[in-house]
Amino acid sequence: MTTIERSLAALIVLAGLLVVGWLGVMHYGSTRYSAGYAAAVAEGKAARDAAAEINRITEADLRAQLRARDSAAHIKEQEHARDLAAAQRRVRAGTDRLRCPTGPVPAGATPGDRPATAALGVDGTGPDLVPEVAAEILADGADIARIVRQYDRVVERFEECRAVNEK
Repeated sequence: MTTIERSLAALIVLAGLLVVGWLGVMHYGSTRYSAGYAAAVAEGKAARDAAAEINRITEADLRAQLRARDSAAHIKEQEHARDLAAAQRRVRAGTDRLRCPTGPVPAGATPGDRPATAALGVDGTGPDLVPEVAAEILADGADIARIVRQYDRVVERFEECRAVNEK
């Protein structure tokens, strides 16, 4: 074998070793990449599952609180209905009376002039309303109060939802 043949054989062996080394590095890199990808996916799934469990617990707590509040509101509404029915019975029986104001309401008296709880004083001895009409007025007032309470509950829930979403 001549020097050229030996050099050529050494180059072929070297090229073969380089190709085998390159394929080995590619296989090792591919394996490491796949393992890293699988680990990242597993870590992401674990984080997602943990966050989902925290969200389920938070949702269950909020649902329990809402059920308790709804139950309390329902009981309160029933109490208001009983009170209204009792007031209407007293008005119809003549035990309680609603009276018309004795004089005209001053034209300059706007709702913003005085606080809502300010007492206007005794109405005097104005004419009594017909008991059936007085009962209807009480029912209308109770309906308005019910609507206001429902609106307050909606606003309260909205604020709670906003607080939860800000977390």
